[in-house]
Amino acid sequence: MRAPYPSIILVLLGCVPAIRADAPLPPPQRYEVQSPSRKYVATLDPKTGVEVRARDSSAVRWRSKLWSRVAFLLDDGEHFVTGYSGLNLIPLDYGKDLVLLSFWKRDQKIRDVTVSELFPDTRVLRRTASHYHWGSITGLANSTLIVTRCDGSEVRFDAATGKVKK
Repeated sequence: MRAPYPSIILVLLGCVPAIRADAPLPPPQRYEVQSPSRKYVATLDPKTGVEVRARDSSAVRWRSKLWSRVAFLLDDGEHFVTGYSGLNLIPLDYGKDLVLLSFWKRDQKIRDVTVSELFPDTRVLRRTASHYHWGSITGLANSTLIVTRCDGSEVRFDAATGKVKK
């Protein structure tokens, strides 16, 4: 038996948006980040951690065993910020204590910023195929870390202290 309107069925199926799973993260790899003034460079290697050098020197200024997919180095060469290794996506079963940002002075953690701190109302998180989109770290300007939440609002942090700037 033939379907009465096969062309209509095909058109309607074409209107259904494609549902895709979120792409898996690439394997950890070595990369570099520079301070905004380019005076310092941090090399992040998943096997050895982070090494910070002055741009014009081969001498290591400091090192740590930490590694992150997202990192920012301040112009003083001492302060460092790491972001959530899942980038802008957090698991559906996240806990409110999940750390999205960490502020460091060399290898000493200054403070963490959690989901509950950045999102007092977590209903604004945006559901994707398999995660929640929380936002992104927009960048570093004048020792200020700029975070853009998924609802479009910006939160600015003093990157040396980790405190929210008003």
